[in-house]
Formats: sequence, structure tokens, C-alpha cells
Amino acid sequence: MNIILSKSIVNKAKSSNIQVYHNRQFPLKDIVAVLYPLFGSFYQYDEFIEMIMTVHHIFCAYDRYQKRCVACALVNNTRKGKGLYVMLFGVRKSNQQGGVGTHLLKSVVQWAYRAGYAFIYLHVHVDNYKAIGLYEKVGFQKQEYLVDYYSQQPKENPDAYRMVLQLR
Repeated sequence: MNIILSKSIVNKAKSSNIQVYHNRQFPLKDIVAVLYPLFGSFYQYDEFIEMIMTVHHIFCAYDRYQKRCVACALVNNTRKGKGLYVMLFGVRKSNQQGGVGTHLLKSVVQWAYRAGYAFIYLHVHVDNYKAIGLYEKVGFQKQEYLVDYYSQQPKENPDAYRMVLQLR
């Protein structure tokens, strides 16, 4: 099954083998292969697929040498349409620590800025230091500490940060 959306390349790094695409005809298996190993313990499979099928924006990073999808971001418009919410963001474990996440997140930010959005926000577990470091490196700031945000998920400490990046 493929998700059929308009084609657009967001960012192609000149010195990189990673190419980021936005709202392209991504094979569902590519998105699932990246995100489900990272987030599958928090969602039932059907719920996870529904999330992918109904999200407003999908960004995927493909490694041209490995010939596979290595990172994805699921992003929704906010209710008033001035901002974006990053629902899920993940990099295959085998591709982490190589700059892929930074490249993908910067591509999302650049696209959002050019598209006229005012801000991007996300939630991250307070103990997810690697993700927090990535988000801060790209310019996100911790805006709020949310007690019990992940209380419905099997996390020992259910607290999260709301992080925001102002674009204008």
C-alpha cells in the first residue's frame, strides 16, 4: 500500500547521501520500517497505521547508497493553521548518530519557514536526552514541563517537555 501525495523534494545535502522528501508517494512499509520499531510499544498496530494514513505531512529521508528509508517525521497542522505539530520523529537505530536526524529536522524547519508557518512544536520524554539534544541543536526550546503527559503509555517516568521553535 502506498500513500499517494504530491511529490516534492525538500532538501538534498550536497555532500550527503541523504535526500529528504515531503508528501511523496511513500511505500507504507518504508514508514513502518523506520517508526514502528521505535514507537510500536506505545501504539497498537492498527492505531499506528491510522496515524500514518491521516497525518497532514510526511517527511522521509532516504539513503541513496543503502537504497532505503532511514528516517521519518509525521507532522500535523495545528488547529488554527499557523503552526505545525511533530507527532512522531525517528531515525533507524542503525543510522542514528550520523547526522540523519539533524538533516531531516532541518529540512522540516526549512520547509515550514518557506511555507509561512509561525512555529513548530513537539513533545519529548524528559529522559530522552538524545532527542532533546537534537531538538535544541536545531533551535527548539523547552517551553513547558508536562507532568504525567505519557501516563497512558508504559513509561516509568511519564513526564514530557513541550518544545517549540518559533519561525517568525
